[in-house]
Amino acid sequence: MRGYSGLLAALVLGLVVSCSQPEPEAVATDQAGSLPIHEAPVSASDYRVQWGHLSIPLSKFANPEVYKGEAALPLDEFKTLIGQPLQVFREARALPFEVVQLHREPYQRFGPFWFSYPAYTPHQGFDVSVVTAYQNGIRPGDIISLRIDAADSIRIQSLHIRVIDPMLPYTPAVKVPHPRHTQEAFGFQVIQESGQRPILRIDTAATETRHIFELYQQNALYKIIHIPGFRTYNRLLADRDQLFSTQEIRRTTTLTDPLDWKALPDYMDYRGPEVELRWGPLSANPMSTNYHLWQVEGQLSEALQLFVGTNTLPIHSFQLIIAGAAQQPEMWVANSLQQPELAKRLWQLQPAQTLYFNRIIVEPEPGCLQLFPQAFAFNIESARPFRLSLKETGAAAPFFSAGQDTTESPVRLSMKGTRLSDALLTLLELDSNQVHRSGLHQDPQLDITFASSRYTLSDGKAMILEQLEEAYRLEIDWRPTPPQYELQLKDSLLLQEHLTMEDPGRIIWDEQERTALVLRAPLSEVLQLMQRELGVPVHNNLPVSETALFRGHLDFSSIAAARSSVAQFGLSLQRSKACSQVIIRQRPLE
Repeated sequence: MRGYSGLLAALVLGLVVSCSQPEPEAVATDQAGSLPIHEAPVSASDYRVQWGHLSIPLSKFANPEVYKGEAALPLDEFKTLIGQPLQVFREARALPFEVVQLHREPYQRFGPFWFSYPAYTPHQGFDVSVVTAYQNGIRPGDIISLRIDAADSIRIQSLHIRVIDPMLPYTPAVKVPHPRHTQEAFGFQVIQESGQRPILRIDTAATETRHIFELYQQNALYKIIHIPGFRTYNRLLADRDQLFSTQEIRRTTTLTDPLDWKALPDYMDYRGPEVELRWGPLSANPMSTNYHLWQVEGQLSEALQLFVGTNTLPIHSFQLIIAGAAQQPEMWVANSLQQPELAKRLWQLQPAQTLYFNRIIVEPEPGCLQLFPQAFAFNIESARPFRLSLKETGAAAPFFSAGQDTTESPVRLSMKGTRLSDALLTLLELDSNQVHRSGLHQDPQLDITFASSRYTLSDGKAMILEQLEEAYRLEIDWRPTPPQYELQLKDSLLLQEHLTMEDPGRIIWDEQERTALVLRAPLSEVLQLMQRELGVPVHNNLPVSETALFRGHLDFSSIAAARSSVAQFGLSLQRSKACSQVIIRQRPLE
């Protein structure tokens, strides 16, 4: 197996996708909850780290005996924890150990502090200087990383503890990769996952990859799966390419005959257009913004829709992984969100969780099943204090009132005696000529107040709009328009770190990777490059001159990659509403 890695890196092959192969057989299962073939979990590790009250289970991730573990806890609890001693256990037996390294990975813009060989005394803990430095310097969002050598010749290479603040916006620990439109197509794929039999996916009859097939055929360790006309953009899938390892999945519930996704051809026609998974009005492309729990609950009866550009792909089945700050990953294999057992589970969702849709099997043509090789994620915001009141002017009581009593929180939005039709323009952030009303039977005057020290104005507008839609039976339809985007400011301090007053430089462009190293180039040139590579209009909505010199590394291999790239600099790339047309209807009383 080791001798093939160099061969994989040297081959560039392409074939034509075919849907002529027979539909793969459903994987046999003895009971609901069993995993599809090749995905049976390995046994859990016997090792764990006990730090104060915190018990951290360890999982093996490298040979010979290398382990990792992770946990999350609030800031005040970590400040207490850092002063307490550690213990390493194998089952109930305590092992002698040495703390080799301790350091902090900062969440924001301040440097890490390291203790490569920290003073640590068994049964007493870290030296007082170490404890003081961490108690005074730690911030929410930071990650504490330890490396420990213990008896039994084990090494705990990465013990990560994430310091959380329940008042901060939710950030998922695992982010889905965005599509890249630069890779070449290959005629084979090797899958190597810890604890699993390695697999070669290939068209065994293809002459272009015959030598690959023969080479792997000689190694009985590999399982070879024949897929006529196989092509892929990823010739190697390893543990690092998985959202979650099999060991991390707490349990799997199978609600449909699970097809072996490894026996299906990859869907290949999504390189270029923007890919998007829609759930009612919610959208992930491939990560979503943070939605509130009530927004997600409002879509539980809606079906998923997968878009490639403006075209939809019928979804045959999917894997859904639910994970979060206080939620061990659990997986569901289903073909609908409305299957009773899954629907019941979705009603139990909590704030600060993410729903990952992975291994989506699509049916672009009847009887032609393909694996869509892209994951999507919907994020549920953590619960934070706010106050929202909606009532008709002159009414004795609000028709909607929610949130904690945050009387000292700044008022983000207040509308008194405002007509419903005018309030909708403000909430949708549109001009009157962009909105067309059809059958708006009621147009009452409203008193609206939203206040919060933790939620933004845009958050508040989304909350208000959701409640008005429900209260007045509104249907808001956005007419499809040619896509346009805006470059908007998100973090002014972060942007300033990437602007410079030095002499103008240039842009070094990598044609193959479609990435740009911007060395003191005017913002206007960066915008031109972005528009050229993404193939869509991008308007500058930043409060800085286009002659300002910009520096940084940008990725234009896809719109999703560009979004992720500019976010590093305090910017956001959003669909423009400038040319949008909206129709608002009101359903009659039943």
